[in-house]
Amino acid sequence: MIKQLTITFALSLLLLSGMAAYAASASSNIDADIVPAIAISNTVSLQFGMIASSALAGSVTVTTAGVRSASGGVTLANGTTATAASFAVTGADSNTYAITLPADGTTTITGAGDPMGVNFVSNPLTTGTLSGAGAQTLLVGGTLSVGASQAAGAYSGTFDATVAYN
Repeated sequence: MIKQLTITFALSLLLLSGMAAYAASASSNIDADIVPAIAISNTVSLQFGMIASSALAGSVTVTTAGVRSASGGVTLANGTTATAASFAVTGADSNTYAITLPADGTTTITGAGDPMGVNFVSNPLTTGTLSGAGAQTLLVGGTLSVGASQAAGAYSGTFDATVAYN
């Protein structure tokens, strides 16, 4: 019996030592870098300038470069200079970000007469890339829908430009 136990014990030791040869482990470091929050601030407002309406509806467009044009029953008047909106975007160096502007048909400006709708376009269009210094200028232009015989007076409103890391 003792001989049988000795053989069983010896075989168990051999099996256990053989299993150790088939297993190994290693450690890994764990790292994380927290980047600065992305931020946006308005530096120039979107300005359509002075406009003359007529008996026909029309529109005024200001490009992201600040170039103004009219169509339909609208005439561009002299006076206030048209400008695209400008936003300073800052955050982590060389990161990309998504740009969200109001959906078409959801923003209006109000004043003396009926509200006028504004649709937007941006440069960059939907995704921006921060520079190596963590900054980029976001330009926003738009198209203003002017009603037929739109009442004279000042009109104003606001819109939000939203940015988020991709």
